Amino acid sequence: MNPLAQQSPQQATQMDDDFIDLGRLFRAVMRYKWAILSLAFAITLATGLIVSSMEPVYQASASIVLESEQANVVNVEEVYSLGTGNYNYTQTQFEILKSRSLAERVVRKLQLHKHPTFLPKEKDEEEHWYSIDLKSLLPASKKEPPVQLTEEEKDEQAIQAITGAVAGGLKVSPVQYSFIVYLSYESTNRQLAAEIVNAVAEEFINSNLENRLSGTLQATDWLSERLGDLKLTLRESELALQDFREQEGLVSVEGVTGLGGNELKILSQRLEDAHKTRIEAQNIKEDVQGMTNASTEQLMTVPAVLQHQGIRDIKREQSMAERKVAELGKRYGLKHPKMISVQSELATANEELASEVRKVVSGISREYDIALRNEQQLQATWEASKTEVQDFNRKEFQLLELQRDVQTNRELHDIFFTRIKNVSETGGFEKPHARILDRAMVPAAPFKPNKKLSVTLAFILGMMLGCGVAILLDILDNTIKTPDDVQDKLHSSLLGALPKIKLDKNGEFEQFWQNPQSHYAEAIRTVRTGVVLSGLDNPAKIIVVTSTVPGEGKSTIALNLGAALAQMENTLVIGGDLRRPSLAKRCGLTPNHPGLTHFVSGTAKLEDCIEQLEALNMHVMPAGIIPPNPLEMISSKKFVQALKFLRERFDRIVIDSAPVQAVSDALILASNADSVIYVVKADSTSATQAQKGIASIVGSNEPLTGIVLNQFDAKKSGSYYGSKYYQYGDYYQSNDTPT
Repeated sequence: MNPLAQQSPQQATQMDDDFIDLGRLFRAVMRYKWAILSLAFAITLATGLIVSSMEPVYQASASIVLESEQANVVNVEEVYSLGTGNYNYTQTQFEILKSRSLAERVVRKLQLHKHPTFLPKEKDEEEHWYSIDLKSLLPASKKEPPVQLTEEEKDEQAIQAITGAVAGGLKVSPVQYSFIVYLSYESTNRQLAAEIVNAVAEEFINSNLENRLSGTLQATDWLSERLGDLKLTLRESELALQDFREQEGLVSVEGVTGLGGNELKILSQRLEDAHKTRIEAQNIKEDVQGMTNASTEQLMTVPAVLQHQGIRDIKREQSMAERKVAELGKRYGLKHPKMISVQSELATANEELASEVRKVVSGISREYDIALRNEQQLQATWEASKTEVQDFNRKEFQLLELQRDVQTNRELHDIFFTRIKNVSETGGFEKPHARILDRAMVPAAPFKPNKKLSVTLAFILGMMLGCGVAILLDILDNTIKTPDDVQDKLHSSLLGALPKIKLDKNGEFEQFWQNPQSHYAEAIRTVRTGVVLSGLDNPAKIIVVTSTVPGEGKSTIALNLGAALAQMENTLVIGGDLRRPSLAKRCGLTPNHPGLTHFVSGTAKLEDCIEQLEALNMHVMPAGIIPPNPLEMISSKKFVQALKFLRERFDRIVIDSAPVQAVSDALILASNADSVIYVVKADSTSATQAQKGIASIVGSNEPLTGIVLNQFDAKKSGSYYGSKYYQYGDYYQSNDTPT
């Protein structure tokens, strides 16, 4: 295996798909830099022309402050609801500013339907003489005759159309966390823009005041109507109260209800006491009824008799007389005057006691009768009082009900009367819900178009578009451009990069032998060195030069490589492209000059088929006549024997082969060769096609030595990729220059 040969594309390590080569993107931009600049300048110029032809638009702005409706904070719930209420209130006002009704008020106030800015522009006949209404040519497009409108209807249509334009053009920009809102409007008329913004602010405030005034008037009318009804109701309730008082003969009931209640309570207490007295008298009576013939001592056993005050007093006197008798009886005899006097007192006391006891007993029946009559009288009095109080309570309830009705009607009447007075007095002094902070001034300069910004953005966008297109073209461009692409895309070794040479008038350039110190000649020597070094131990005698497609310069490279090898060794260059031969023409030979086909077929001798170029010290064998079956000829045994014969006579044989992608001739020739050189044209050969061609050679185990990059523009690549690529001839210097 050739030590310089690289791995096949299938065996090479692929780059990570996620890797972005920024250097490649920069090189792509630099490669198309002039096209990018041209595109950017074209877009900038077009933008400048468009912007210059546009009519200037002016923007006027004003600011208003919304007056916050403060809540009457009396509890915690209202404190927490303040933020939500303010937000909802401001959002409502913002939507009102954007409303169509407000815009219509502005249109009607400023008479915008008659303003020249909003009047329909009359089209000149010269501008639309060429326009053709295709719909009118269709049979189904017949339009109905237009409806005749009055001037008022036309004005109304214009107002509605302009209202939509004003509402759509008005911009409302609230300031966050504040009650300030900015209003702006754009128009081609600077004076009109300021007038519309100021009119919107004014009508916003006026419409709110009108709405509130209208609500006040409506409330006043309703309150007045309701107040009349309340007056009638109050009058009726007062008359009903007065009629009831006159009917019942009532003057005042203040304290009467309490007095009757207290009297009834006292009677109840007295009745209860009389009841107890009667029961006690009845019990005493029942105790003494069975003691008619009882003695005084037996009657004294009755508690009621014993506890009688008169009995107690006489009993006390009796006890005192008995003590005196007892005391004097110890000192005197029975006949003693003092004893007689004391006993006389005792006898008198006993008689009084007996008499009093009889009186008490006889008085118990009378006391019972008195207690009974007293109880019955109190019972009758209590029943009468109770009936009277109940009757009065009913009257009092009716009276209080009528009084409450009168009081309620009077209070409601007073409330409505006070409210209507407040509304009537304060209705015309409503506080505005907003005020104008800054009025709109007539703008001095147009808002748009911003020519500088537009042109700058156009240039930037043009540059970005150009860079994007350049990068896209570079991504889509899969050709081999630089020597690095040979390794990165083809994964093969580079034998040399032949510079791009300017052609003369005849389409020719200086060959290797015409200017040995040229860039091209040095590049050819580099390729020759690579070929020689690739086979130091086993030199490659037969070298096949091929390419992917025609036109990549393989024939020129084969001829110049042969001339470079001829400076060192006996070299033969064979025109192996039997389908489109070009070697004879390049060497100045006739097209019918005997060549390879004649030698293989045996129709001509070797000396006739080979032409020696003494100026180049090189032998050339053109292709000869084109055979009908080129592939069969180079695949024949005669062709193999012919190569063996030529191998013995020459040190190096360079074969110009057909392209790999066109036909299979190159693969057959490569199977009989010691080395294969694959030519790739810079900025022309597709990497994909070249990979397929190289893969077919490597897959057939053919000796691929390396790649030759043809027509490589080092100066152009240096401007794209930096100064890493220099020309071979740059190292040469004059004899006067010190080394």
